[in-house]
Amino acid sequence: MINRYRNSILLSAIGDSLGWITEFEKSSDAVNAKYKVHEIKKFYPWEKYVGGRFNGYLDTIKSGSYSDDTQLILSVARSIKNDGDIDNVYFSKIELPSWLKYARGAGRTIKNAARKIERKSASWNYNFFTFKAGNNIIDYRDSGANGAAMRILPIALANHNNFNKIKYCIFSNSIVTHGHPRAIIGAILYGYAVDLMLKQNLKEFDYESYLTKIGRDIEQRFELTFINQPEYGNWLAEWNCNQKKDFLQVYDETVKETLHALREIFRFLRDGKSTKESLKILGCFAPTTKGSGISTVVGGIYLALKHYQNPIKAILEAVNSIGADTDSVAAFAGGLIGCLYEKNIIPDNLGQIQDQEYLNNIACELHDIANKKITANDEKQINIEIKSLHNIKTDCFVKNENIDFTPLGRGIITAIDRQKTLTSGKYNIIIDVKFEIGQSCKFSKLLSIKENNAEIYFM
Repeated sequence: MINRYRNSILLSAIGDSLGWITEFEKSSDAVNAKYKVHEIKKFYPWEKYVGGRFNGYLDTIKSGSYSDDTQLILSVARSIKNDGDIDNVYFSKIELPSWLKYARGAGRTIKNAARKIERKSASWNYNFFTFKAGNNIIDYRDSGANGAAMRILPIALANHNNFNKIKYCIFSNSIVTHGHPRAIIGAILYGYAVDLMLKQNLKEFDYESYLTKIGRDIEQRFELTFINQPEYGNWLAEWNCNQKKDFLQVYDETVKETLHALREIFRFLRDGKSTKESLKILGCFAPTTKGSGISTVVGGIYLALKHYQNPIKAILEAVNSIGADTDSVAAFAGGLIGCLYEKNIIPDNLGQIQDQEYLNNIACELHDIANKKITANDEKQINIEIKSLHNIKTDCFVKNENIDFTPLGRGIITAIDRQKTLTSGKYNIIIDVKFEIGQSCKFSKLLSIKENNAEIYFM
C-alpha cells in the first residue's frame, strides 16, 4: 500500500510540473516554437516574468519544478495531525500566509484568501472577503475554483477508509479559502475518488463499476451532516446573509451538477469520445469554467479512468490539452491513478521532480498516519535563533548562509539573484533556499537600491 501513496503524491507533483509548462500557452505551435516539440512529454527549464511590468523580474524555472498545486499539498500535509485531523488554525494562520512569500504560479482567489486570513478578525471558519478582478468585484461566496481541491490529497490519504472524516476535514479546510459549493464539492469529490481508488485491485479494475460506486447515493454521501455544529454557525449565517439562495440550496444544486458531469464521463468512456471533445463538454476550456472545482476534478477523473493502464498517458493528455487548466487537471489525474498501483510506476525521465525525497517522505508519513503508526508530538517547533526570511527588509543575505522560515524551519541559501526593475531605484532580490525538511523554495522581495547600497550589483 505504501507504494500507492508514493505514486499518488509523486504523479500529482509530476502532473503539476509538466502542466505548469503549458498552462499559459495559446497553442501547440507556441509550444513547438519554445521547446521544438508539438507535445510536452518531459521536463524542461523555462522562464516566466512575474511581479508586474514595473516591479517584476524574470523567474528562471528549473527542470522538474512544481507550482502552487504541490506547494499547497505540502502545506496541508504539514497541517495534518497524527490522528488524521486537519489543524485548520495552523494551516490558516501559519502555513497559508507564509506560503505567499514563496508561492509560484498561484491564482488570484487563493492568493487573496491567504492575504485576507492574516486579518485579526478572520479565522479558518470565517474568512469572508471580496477582491477586484478587472472591473468585477469577486465575493468569497462566488469563489468556486479548484484551489481547494488541488491541495486536499493528503487529507484523503491520511484518512483512508473513513470517508465521513475525509468529507468533514476537506469541508473545513476548503472554506478557509473558497466559499462556493463548486470548490467545496470538487474537493470532496476528489477526496472520495482517491479513497475509493485506494481500495481497487488493478487486475480487476474497470471504470464502469468504479464510476457506479462514486455516483451511487452521492447526494446522501455528500450530505453535510455536520453543518449545524456550533463551529459553522457564524459561517453559515454570514454566507446566507442577503443571498437569494441559501448555502445548502446551492450546495444541493451543485451536487446534482456534479452527478451529471460524472454521468457524462461514463458516456464519454463508453462511446470512445476524444479527450479534446470530452474536456470541452466538461467545461475545461471555456474561460468561465476552465478552473472550476467541478470541471477540473471531473476532467482529472475522466483521464485517470480512460488511461488507467497507462498512467503517464493520462497525465500527458492533460498536460497537452492546451487552453485548459493543464497543471491542475494533470495533477488530479496523476494523484488519482497513482493510488491504483502497488509497484513503482515513475519513469526514469520523470523521476527528477523537485524535492523528490521530501515528497516520498510526506507520502510515507501520510501512510503511517492512516495506519496509526505515528505517535510523535504534534507540536510545531519554530526556530528564531538565526536570520529569518519571514520579513525581508534589507539585502543582508549571502549564499550558503543558514536561515529560518516559519513553518519550513531551518534551511540554507543555495543561490541569490538581483534584478533591476523598470521602476527607477528599485530591484528584486531573489533567494533560493533548500530547507532541512527537504523542500526547496524561491523567495523574492522588492527593495530600494539606495537604501541597500546595492549599486555595486548593477555596475
